[in-house]
Amino acid sequence: MWQSASKDAIPSPSDAILNAYDLERECRWLDKVIQYRVSHYFGTPKDPELRVSEAPELLPMPAPPSLQTSDSPFATFLTANHATVTERLLIMLALAPIVRPTLFDVFLSINEQTNRPFTEFGMREHQGAVLATGATAAFIEDENQLVTQFKVLEKLTRSALLSQMLDMDTESSAQSSLHTPLVLKPEFVQMFTTAEPYHPETSSHFPASLVDTQLDWRDLKLPDSTREQLNDIIEGVRYGQALRTDWKIGRQLRAGYRALFYGPPGTGKTLTASVLGKVLDKAVYKVDLSLITSKYIGETEKNLEQLFSLAEHRNWVLFFDEADALFGKRLQTSSSNDQFANQNVAYLLQRIEQFDGTVILASNYKDNIDDAFFRRFESIVEFQPPQSAQRLEIWQSGLCGQSQLSSEVCLTRLSDEYPLSGAEIINVLRFVSLRLLAQNRSEIQLCDIREGIARLSDHRTQLRW
Repeated sequence: MWQSASKDAIPSPSDAILNAYDLERECRWLDKVIQYRVSHYFGTPKDPELRVSEAPELLPMPAPPSLQTSDSPFATFLTANHATVTERLLIMLALAPIVRPTLFDVFLSINEQTNRPFTEFGMREHQGAVLATGATAAFIEDENQLVTQFKVLEKLTRSALLSQMLDMDTESSAQSSLHTPLVLKPEFVQMFTTAEPYHPETSSHFPASLVDTQLDWRDLKLPDSTREQLNDIIEGVRYGQALRTDWKIGRQLRAGYRALFYGPPGTGKTLTASVLGKVLDKAVYKVDLSLITSKYIGETEKNLEQLFSLAEHRNWVLFFDEADALFGKRLQTSSSNDQFANQNVAYLLQRIEQFDGTVILASNYKDNIDDAFFRRFESIVEFQPPQSAQRLEIWQSGLCGQSQLSSEVCLTRLSDEYPLSGAEIINVLRFVSLRLLAQNRSEIQLCDIREGIARLSDHRTQLRW
């Protein structure tokens, strides 16, 4: 009977369903407070000389629902950050256009005297939509009294929670934060709705792309000395926070972790970075240098700041391939171009030190990196060309069950005879496998492998125009 009951047990609701339940309650609360304020605003006499006894009696404003007993990502996040009523109001005003836009219909009313929307509602047009602002929250709380406006403005400018959640980029430097449209950052929209992990798309605002791999730690064919250094990185990232907080030596240690991978092309630097992310359960983003660098003064630093700011406080790894293009040595300032290049390096020196996440730089040549960066790296890992034993492992692991080696093929001899990199071995195997498929056969001949290797040699010696 016990086994039967366990089979028929009702599955736990998903995070998305839990979010929907809590947001329904939150929207009902927002609807009530909007209707409360609008009805009292238009129903209360505006004559300041009117005696209080002649004004209609005001009921208290509806209180927000309790989130203490809920396990939804929405409730868990707000409870953990001790969100105040004003902060919850501002967050819901930012979320309402996404989950319940009809809540703002009452704010679209037209003032008959001006034939324009009511200014006191504080609504603003933003990218084709009508959104609430801090002034809207001040109106809801106390009909735009100056004291209330200043209280809301203080929240918008000083609240760490709102700073983390709201995208408060003003269109004009003269525009107050109180009148800036309330826009929730996309990662929080995703957290509070579908509860899926947030992976931003590559764009000029986020010049990086997600790097994933089907391989794991066992698939890395690296020398033992390199593996030991990679283990140091894993331990440093996993236990760095505990070292700073639990062991109370935070003042001596920088937040985050920085590592440099250097070695010839094709030795597994990018693959290792993606596998490390998998081991650490962190998303790895490869930075697109073409979207970072700019010929205009200050644009490169601006693009980098956008990248680091978005990656701040997130469980991500930033991977800079061909890092010497950005982190190269500073030059003697013989021209204005040299001066601007040195400014980029100086900015990166201080920004990478302040970054609290994990950063991995990769370069083919260690000497191309500016010397000032080296004291900022917690780990410097050399990737050497694979030795015969590693090459044999790569040959063996690259073969699939659909093919078989002919008797004339000896992988041990191939590993000794051809000092190929790991990437080159994989390219040869890809060439051979495509040939087998095209010719509808499954046996790999020695001539197939030799022709694949010969093509690699042709590519190496081919002139580049």
